[in-house]
Amino acid sequence: MKTDEPSTYFATPEEAETAFYSAFEMGDINLMNAVMAEHQGVTCVHPGAEPILGRKAVLESWSGILANSIKLVVYPNIVNASLFGDVAVHLVSERIAQDHHPDSPVSVIIATNIYIRQVNGWRMLEHHASLPQSHSRNVVKQDNHFHQTTHEGPSTLQ
Repeated sequence: MKTDEPSTYFATPEEAETAFYSAFEMGDINLMNAVMAEHQGVTCVHPGAEPILGRKAVLESWSGILANSIKLVVYPNIVNASLFGDVAVHLVSERIAQDHHPDSPVSVIIATNIYIRQVNGWRMLEHHASLPQSHSRNVVKQDNHFHQTTHEGPSTLQ
């Protein structure tokens, strides 16, 4: 699939999400460009960073990240997916490692990815990633029931 042409079409939010994580893992700024919405409201928050507003600024930030000589392996897991007409919201647990070796250190990032349906298919409007609170007990409300969870916290990439 050529990703530098405007004809790239993502039929579902899941296809757009797969392309997003593929672009991240392969360091492919053209694919990342294809995934981003053609919308003035595109935003991104990288872990521990300030919000980046606007499509151009978001793509510039990804260009810097993707140009990094270290290519990372990303294992995304959708924790929750919601669809509201032409808007999809995915809560994703991202496990990030330096390679596919089972003993590689892994960092865990929690991300919210928002997709919108446009004329050219589903596109990412927002990516907001953060580190989970380490070594804490949290109470999570799910379907009007409270569940205690324990986060072990992310291990760091070395």
